[in-house]
Amino acid sequence: MARATSIFIFLCMGVIAASVAAIMIFQFSRPAGEAISLGLALLCTMAVLQLVFARQRERGDISEKVSMLEERVLEVDEDIGNLEGRLSGMETNLPRRTREEIDPLFAEVEVLGSLIKQMAEAMAGMEDRIDEQETRQLSPPPQERFARYEEAPRALGYTGQTRPAGGAQGAGLDHVTPERVGGGHSRQGDTGHRDAGYRGDGQRGDGHGGEGRRDDDYGRDVRPEPRPSMPRAREEPRPDPELRRIIQDALDNNRVDLFMQPLVSLPQRQVRDYETLTRIRDANDNYLEPVDFIGEAIRARMMPAIDNLMLFRAVQVLRRLTSRNRRSGLFVNLSSQTLVDERFFPGFLDFLRANDGFAGQLTFEFTQDDVNEMGALELESLAALAELGYRFSMDRVSDLKMDFKTLSDRGFRYVKLHASRLIGTEHMPTSHIHPADLGDLLRRFAMELIVDHVETEAQVLEILDFDARIGQGYLFSPPRPVRPEVLQARPPQKPVRRAAE
Repeated sequence: MARATSIFIFLCMGVIAASVAAIMIFQFSRPAGEAISLGLALLCTMAVLQLVFARQRERGDISEKVSMLEERVLEVDEDIGNLEGRLSGMETNLPRRTREEIDPLFAEVEVLGSLIKQMAEAMAGMEDRIDEQETRQLSPPPQERFARYEEAPRALGYTGQTRPAGGAQGAGLDHVTPERVGGGHSRQGDTGHRDAGYRGDGQRGDGHGGEGRRDDDYGRDVRPEPRPSMPRAREEPRPDPELRRIIQDALDNNRVDLFMQPLVSLPQRQVRDYETLTRIRDANDNYLEPVDFIGEAIRARMMPAIDNLMLFRAVQVLRRLTSRNRRSGLFVNLSSQTLVDERFFPGFLDFLRANDGFAGQLTFEFTQDDVNEMGALELESLAALAELGYRFSMDRVSDLKMDFKTLSDRGFRYVKLHASRLIGTEHMPTSHIHPADLGDLLRRFAMELIVDHVETEAQVLEILDFDARIGQGYLFSPPRPVRPEVLQARPPQKPVRRAAE
C-alpha cells in the first residue's frame, strides 16, 4: 500500500511539472528548453520535499515504536523485580516454614524412637526374666536335688548298723539308687545333680553335708541346716612342653607362615579384602592349625611374638598390593595379650606409626571373648590404635547382646558371624536382636556384617535374604599361602625372642 501511494505521488509531481512547462511555453511564450528545465527543477524539488517528509514520518513511527518498546522493557523489569523479591522471600521464609513444619515431626520421631528403645529394653528384660523362669522350671526343686537314703523303720529303737564318725557320708551312698535320686527325674538330670554334690574334700554328699536326715547323740531325728552347694572347679588345660618347644622352634627358624583368605562382596563375589591366617610348621614341615597351638601360645605368652611377625608380613603384603594399584585391605588377627605386653606393644605402636599410610587398609581383628574381657589397659591400647586411624573387627560372635554404640565409638567397623548362626541352623543365646536384622542394625552404627564359614550355595541364597554384603568361606576360596617372593624381608629376631620368653 505504501509503494502504490508513493507511485501515485510521483505521477502527480510529473503532471504538475509538465503543466508548469506547458504554461511557461504557451502562456508566457518562453522557449521550450527553458520551460522544460523549469519543469524538471520543480519536479526534483517536489521529490526532495516528499523524501524529507517521508523520512520524518518514518522517524516518528520508529520513535513511537521505540518508546513503546521502552515502556514494555520497563514493565518487564518491574515484573522481574517482583519475581526476584518473591524468590528472595521464598528463600528466606521457606526454610523457616519447613523447619516449623518438620520440627514437630522430628520431635514425634524422637519420642517414637525413645518409646521403641524403652520397649526394646522392656522386651529384653522380659526375655531375661522368662529365661530365668524357664531355667528355674527346668531345674529340679531343692528338696529333690539330694539323694534319699534307705533307712530301716524306726520303732522303739534303732537297730541299724552304727555309722563311723568320719565316714558317715560316704557310707550312705551305698544305698543310693538312680530311681531314688532326684525323685523321678531322668538319668541325665541325676548326673548333673550328683556332680553338684561333690565337696571340696573329695567326699560325696547330698549338698547339705551328707545324708538327708541324721540322728543326734540322743537318738533324736534332727534335720541339718542347709549349706550352699559348691560347684566343681573347672579343670584348666595342662601345659604341653612339647608343643611349646615346637612353637618356639618355629619362631626361631622362621617357620611361621602367612595364609590369606579373601572376603568377597555379595552377590557379585568380587574380592574386597583378605584375612591373614597363621600356620606353624614343625621340623617335618607339617602344618599346625591355629586351633592346635593358639591355646598353648597364650599360656606361654608367645602371642605378642606371633602377632609381631604377622603384622610385619601383613605390611609387606600391603606394599605388594599397593604397587599393583590394588586397594584391597587386610584383616589381621590380634591377641589381647599383645595390647598389654609392656615389652612388645610400644614397638608395635611405633611400627604402625611408621606405616600410617596403610591405616585405611589394615583392620585388626579380636574375638568376642577378648573384647568382653578387655580391661582398662586393653581399652587404652585400643584407643591408641584408633587414634592412628586403624579399624577393628569382632570375630567368633556367639552372643548378640552387645552395646553396638560403644563398639562403634571404640573403632569397630566389622562384626563377623558364623553362617550357620545367621541362618538359624546353629543355636545362639536368646537376644532382643534377630540375626536377620543384624545387618541393618550394624549399618546404623557405621559397622558392616561379615558372614564367614560359608560353604554351600544354599547358604549363600539364605544369606542374601538377610541383606548381608560381605562373605567369607571355603565356598569362595580356601586359605592359601603367600608366595615366598612377597615375603623377602625378615623381621628382627631379638624383639621377638624377648616377647616370647
